[in-house]
Amino acid sequence: MAPKQGTYDTNSAKELSVEAVTALLQNLDCSQIYVKKLAPNDNSKNQPYFGGHLTDLPFIPTGELVASASVSNKTAGAAKRKIKYQTQLDLSWVDADGAVYPAPHSKLIYYPQYPEVRFSGFLRGSKVNASEWMSPDKQGRSEGRWLILGVTQDESIFAYLATPESRLSHELADTNFIEVSNIFWQIDIDHSAPKVSTRDALVRKLLEIHHMGWIPSQRLDSGMNVIPYKAPNGGGYTLESMLGISPNGIAEPDYLGWEVKQFGVTRFPGTGSKPTTLMTPEPNGGFYRESGAIEFVRNYGYPDKSGKLDRLNFGGKHNVGECQKLTGLTMQLIGFDTATSSITDAEGVIALIDKSDNITASWSFAKLMDHWKRKHSQVVYIPCLKHKQETGIIEYHYGKDIEMGTGTDFEMILSAMHLGTVYYDPGIKLEHTSTGKPKIKRRSQFRVNHKHLDTLYKKFEFVDVESAASLSIVQ
Repeated sequence: MAPKQGTYDTNSAKELSVEAVTALLQNLDCSQIYVKKLAPNDNSKNQPYFGGHLTDLPFIPTGELVASASVSNKTAGAAKRKIKYQTQLDLSWVDADGAVYPAPHSKLIYYPQYPEVRFSGFLRGSKVNASEWMSPDKQGRSEGRWLILGVTQDESIFAYLATPESRLSHELADTNFIEVSNIFWQIDIDHSAPKVSTRDALVRKLLEIHHMGWIPSQRLDSGMNVIPYKAPNGGGYTLESMLGISPNGIAEPDYLGWEVKQFGVTRFPGTGSKPTTLMTPEPNGGFYRESGAIEFVRNYGYPDKSGKLDRLNFGGKHNVGECQKLTGLTMQLIGFDTATSSITDAEGVIALIDKSDNITASWSFAKLMDHWKRKHSQVVYIPCLKHKQETGIIEYHYGKDIEMGTGTDFEMILSAMHLGTVYYDPGIKLEHTSTGKPKIKRRSQFRVNHKHLDTLYKKFEFVDVESAASLSIVQ
């Protein structure tokens, strides 16, 4: 009997090469392709292991994180409450002939108490016939299986399964990949990957930019053309232009898997003295969400301190556990155990509490966790000098003494908030307050003093790109 359509036992599937599966996924508009060698426990019952934290997976596009909790009776004694966060994947399976089979229940589940991220629901509701190789009751514990994930610019995912003894499985075992995590590797589909690590390639590129000296302020347009940039905040745009970072890119790290940030200094060498903005999310709970930003500022804002008429501001540094004098609000972490640095409530929030214990504004852990996952797994901070010519042209010069942070998780930022190194520092203003058309400017931001950036990463390095680049070439 001939195999059913969609199985991975056909002759075409057994003879499919790495080059062929790459072409197949590119025909589906995949611009990035990632692979994971499946372990015996990576099956439909045990759920494939994808990493320890969501921050290990910035390259996998996910939907909104949803908090949930269930009761597990697997442990001895009393039932244990299991905390988890789930996020849907826009995933479809594809077979060797290019046929596509949507997997509508595919998702990632993050269990912070372990911690671990699992791949779940990938066969449920799908017409793909892959259970032979993913069920532990059949061949779902076999060695030699590989999971291949192609990702498109619009954040769709196409999955292909390489089975043991297939040509694809053997070729993958001998392929040189780009390492993107402890679990996943990336296929160099356009043969542009550096022959060194992404870290070394980034260091060499930043050394090249440093040697360029003063660079006129510029940015890239949607067509990737360099155009002058006249506003005073062009340090980031100019650096992105030098790195070839698209202004319309999807929400993923900037360059070779690294998030790139510049910070202003007055001399080289120097470190940043100004606070660094980590993220700017709008509250998704409390009075702010229920009644709107305008009513929030009317209730908790204060008259402009510089004397601007008919204007209310909502600002000031808000630290956990301290009442902010201007607003009268106190920031609290609800659902986080500071002693163990662990999440205790899946629906935990960062909240601003008034003197009557009302939640005036809040950010769910789920919302902030998703942002942290996408953008902060690997970060580089580059010092930047700025000056203005007599002609009015602004120029930037990027330093050689950079800072690199790797390895993080969301619990680290919550711990930093508890310690006071990360804080809420809004700049919200409401103008024309007495008129029928008040004008609101929203700016909610979480910031950190630059000297405390090391508290957010498991490894934080101060790197001289000249020395580091020379060392990588010698090696």
